[in-house]
Amino acid sequence: MLAIRTIVAATLSAASIAAFAGADHMVIAMPQLPTVIEPQGLNNNAIDRYLPSVFETLLKADNATGELKPGLAESWKRVSPETVEFKLRHGVKFHDGTDFTADDVVFTFGPERFSGEKAPGRAVAWEFLGNLKEVTKVDDYTVRITMKTPDPIIERRFSARTSEIVSEDGWKAAGGWENWIRKPIGTGPYKIVDFKTGNRLELVRNDGYWAKPAPAARVSFVEVPELSARVAGLRSGEFDLITEVTPDQVKPLSQDGRIDVVGGAIDNVYGMIFDSKSSNLMASKELRQAILHAIDRDLLVQALFAGRTTPANSFQSKTFGELYLPQFDAKLYDPEKAKALVKASGYKGEPIVWRIQTGYYTQELTVSQAIAGMLKAVGLNVQLEVKENWTQVEADGADRMINNASFSAYYPDPVAQLWRRMKPASFWIDAGFVADSPEYRKFCELGRVLESSVDAAERKKAWEGMLATFAENPWACPLYALPMLYAKQKNVEWTPNVMQGSLDLSADNLAFR
Repeated sequence: MLAIRTIVAATLSAASIAAFAGADHMVIAMPQLPTVIEPQGLNNNAIDRYLPSVFETLLKADNATGELKPGLAESWKRVSPETVEFKLRHGVKFHDGTDFTADDVVFTFGPERFSGEKAPGRAVAWEFLGNLKEVTKVDDYTVRITMKTPDPIIERRFSARTSEIVSEDGWKAAGGWENWIRKPIGTGPYKIVDFKTGNRLELVRNDGYWAKPAPAARVSFVEVPELSARVAGLRSGEFDLITEVTPDQVKPLSQDGRIDVVGGAIDNVYGMIFDSKSSNLMASKELRQAILHAIDRDLLVQALFAGRTTPANSFQSKTFGELYLPQFDAKLYDPEKAKALVKASGYKGEPIVWRIQTGYYTQELTVSQAIAGMLKAVGLNVQLEVKENWTQVEADGADRMINNASFSAYYPDPVAQLWRRMKPASFWIDAGFVADSPEYRKFCELGRVLESSVDAAERKKAWEGMLATFAENPWACPLYALPMLYAKQKNVEWTPNVMQGSLDLSADNLAFR
């Protein structure tokens, strides 16, 4: 118990380490906290955890089915293939007490925060909203959102990441981005009271919330990198909920009569991103193809995840419906083919640097070590380099060859996944991971059709061409559906989001016995 209190004391204020108090104070332990808490300031699993508690979108996707429901907009209608009109909810207030109106929606996506060439939110949000043309105010509670081209998924875009609505008055009162991002203002069931990078994020109930009051009076997100410390804190009652639980912990935690283990695979493909531009070695598409065929995904899933997720042989999800193409999801593992491709690439045994973190993703180190062994078996000299943070992992240079990554489908359409992550002006392209090539140019040409056509058959044909082109010159490697396992106190009635890694702590999804 002393060891646990020592660990917790490093991450919580003295007031935060009182005995387990459920609805009075919920404590959530996770491996990393986000380094930025503004919705358009960062996009990763860490920020996803807390955002729905503080910010809301015009529409909301159901945690279990993905069905679109009213959010800050009460209703919506298509005006044209490029435009959707949203009727906004009356009586909503931001955390600073100001009224939510159409002006806030216009500002959220306007030039000062997002659409301007030098706007601070542009870099992160462009992957999601780069096709946005304008947001116009019809009246105080009506807005029209128009895209640059016809867009089949406008409604989905404004239910997902980076479309969270913020307070115009709050932004202006902060006096700019640097002050604003320390305590951004939304409309959600909780509001921010304190944030310390690498330490804790403190929320309190928003007593002016427009819907059902939040179940917890206070919520603390704390950074506890070691799984053993998170588990010990859960057992001792210091934590109510912990994230990134590994499969080997499922049985012992489930046998504890006070703890439940919940969760499973989400709509996110975990994999590796290649730098085919900075590294001459990784410029060989045959070498990258070899890596895809060298990995036994079924073995990874069974041996390291006890079958609690599924292999991924392509960047697809069955939630794509008619746009899920099973012929491109055939098993990739073929070590003999991998060896032949290594030989064809002209590879001479040079070190292939693979940068990882130890536990940002569930079982990250163990999975990376297992895959490194598989790559060695086909003749590849892979060297794992453990880094402390994403800045180190993603730093440019000739030794940036392979990084771990995840490809979330924030809505059930391929635009949300492979195209979002690989299209021009997306993070990896701007960061210099992908070299120009005939295949990449063709991929982009087809991607623009996928994103702008409202003809189902045309979109399906474009997506088929994109997957075929990607197979010919892969810029990333799919591995498996990312598992999100959580453990919680039994008196916490909470259901994880099966679509994404966000935590819904609203009254619709959280209660205390």
